[in-house]
Amino acid sequence: METLEKPLSTKVKVLKEEDCILSLSIELSKEEAAQELETVYQHIQTRASLPGFRTGKAPAELVRKNFADKARQMVLENLVSRASAQVIRERKLEVIDTPRVEKLEYDLGKSLVFHLRIEKDPIVKAKDYKGIKVNRLSTELSEAEISKTLEEIRERNAALVTSQAQKVDKTNFAVVDFEGRIDGKAFPGGSAKNYLLDMNQPQTIAGFSEGILGAEVGKEREVKVTFPADYARKEWASKDAVFMVTVKEIKEKKLPTLDDDFAKDLGLTSLADLQQKVRENLQKEQITKSDRSIGEQIDQALLDNHKFSVPPTLVEERTRTLTHRALSNLQRQGLVAEGDKQAEETLKEKTRPQAEKDVRLSYLFKSIAAQEKLEATAADVEELKKKALAETKDDPQNVNKYFQERDLAIRASLTEGKVLDFLKNNAKVKAVKE
Repeated sequence: METLEKPLSTKVKVLKEEDCILSLSIELSKEEAAQELETVYQHIQTRASLPGFRTGKAPAELVRKNFADKARQMVLENLVSRASAQVIRERKLEVIDTPRVEKLEYDLGKSLVFHLRIEKDPIVKAKDYKGIKVNRLSTELSEAEISKTLEEIRERNAALVTSQAQKVDKTNFAVVDFEGRIDGKAFPGGSAKNYLLDMNQPQTIAGFSEGILGAEVGKEREVKVTFPADYARKEWASKDAVFMVTVKEIKEKKLPTLDDDFAKDLGLTSLADLQQKVRENLQKEQITKSDRSIGEQIDQALLDNHKFSVPPTLVEERTRTLTHRALSNLQRQGLVAEGDKQAEETLKEKTRPQAEKDVRLSYLFKSIAAQEKLEATAADVEELKKKALAETKDDPQNVNKYFQERDLAIRASLTEGKVLDFLKNNAKVKAVKE
């Protein structure tokens, strides 16, 4: 049968209380500490091994002399842990992260005093969330938009052919070799062979493509540039660099004719069929864009109407998630090298404000969900799983495992979706043109 520990006699004083941070001073009497010390010494004595004595048979005074430091550490660990848990339990605190012990004071024979810093959920009650005023962007399509999209499709399906031009201009593509130096030294990612440069598109480093304008095939040219002040690699930000560039070939686009044959090459039946598909897709995009805009306006209105602090630990977790996502995206594009710590730190600073907004919104959505009794059900999760199974080629066992392991996160996401739908349905919507 399990023996229940006797509750500790604690003196608790609130040092500081904010929305989500609570600092407490907790004191245990010298009698309480002395009693724990005796219990610890008894425990040590039964296991102590000292020269001339069998294990567990050493005299108490020798145990006290040889294990004083260990005893003190055990007293601290036991009492601080028990007292912290007891205070949190008695005050019914929902703790976000492991509480932090600060300013620990204890000497043998004296009382034990420590400060406990606790991160907790802020008390949030959302208000004025019905009737939020939002603007709905028009989803009407013009013939000009359809024509523009058709031209973009032609552009994407254009062939790159060798140009007869002898010098590079803005309408060309240039195949170049380049080698860059900063302060006379080569740097990682600063050189390439057979790099295809679209002269009509802005480059990461302003001035690079402009420096190649008018260059002749086969001739080397020096291009001087300055890295942007907000460049991901801080050690290169605002630095001057010199690139030696050789244009190996000049290419230009050859656009396909917009006719039935072109539509058939895309897997459709005719030009009219292509135009209809473009119209339908643009309409879907417009609706999606309009809905997203309404959601963003609602989010901002909630943030503007509710000011409160959020737990630093949750902000830090969200910052890590957003940073990892942004870093992975840049690495896939070849813009940031793997393991680039400086780029990671720069992205952390950029994503932190959004991370804080996301955490604040999550509390507001939880409050609205509770007030309006909006909650994702097991049936909602099952419906989402069926949809995932129907759309994926992955092994059904993997899908089932994913949903099982992430059940709480999936339910939270579905609940937030219900809250957002509720807010949209109760918003005051005004139609506007972009």
